[in-house]
Amino acid sequence: MNQHIKYTDETDKSFGIAGMAISLVACDAEEMLSAVSLEPDEESFDLANELFFISNPRFSAKIAWNELLKQYRIFSAMALGNLLCRRAAKTADIADEIVEELHRMLIDEGCEYCSLEHDEAEMLYDKHSRYYRRLFAHPGVMTIARDFATNLRMRRRMTGGEVLEQLARLNSL
Repeated sequence: MNQHIKYTDETDKSFGIAGMAISLVACDAEEMLSAVSLEPDEESFDLANELFFISNPRFSAKIAWNELLKQYRIFSAMALGNLLCRRAAKTADIADEIVEELHRMLIDEGCEYCSLEHDEAEMLYDKHSRYYRRLFAHPGVMTIARDFATNLRMRRRMTGGEVLEQLARLNSL
C-alpha cells in the first residue's frame, strides 16, 4: 500500500487502531482480537491465531473457501475501519485517492485470495464500504472511538478483554 496511508502521529495511530477494533466488533469477530498497543516495539493490533486459516485435508473445498472468504471480510473490515475512523476523526489528511487505492487493493485481494470474479469482489466491497461509512459517520460511534483512542494513548496497551470493555457501549447504539 502507498506510503500516504502511514500514520501521521500517535493520535492518528490510536484512531486507526480504534477503527480496526470497532470494525471487528461490527462484523462479529471481536473474539479474534488478542491485544492492541501503541508501544513501538510491539504489534499495534495482535490477532488470535484462529483467524489465520490453516488448511486441513479433511475440509471440503466449500468449507475451505468459506473460511478464506470470512478472513477476507474481516481484513477488509479492519482496513476500511482504520481508514474511515481516522478520516472521520480528521487525524490525518486522507484524500479520496487514498480511499480509492484501498478500494483497488481490496478488490485485487478478493480476486486473488478468494478467487472472486471482479464484479463479485466489487459488489462485496460496495456492501462493506457503505456499511462502514455509515458506521463511522454515526456520532455515537465516533464518541466511542475518541474515548477509546484517548484511553489507548494513556494506557499504551490493552488486552482483547480490555478493548471489548471499552467498546461495550457500541451495543447500545
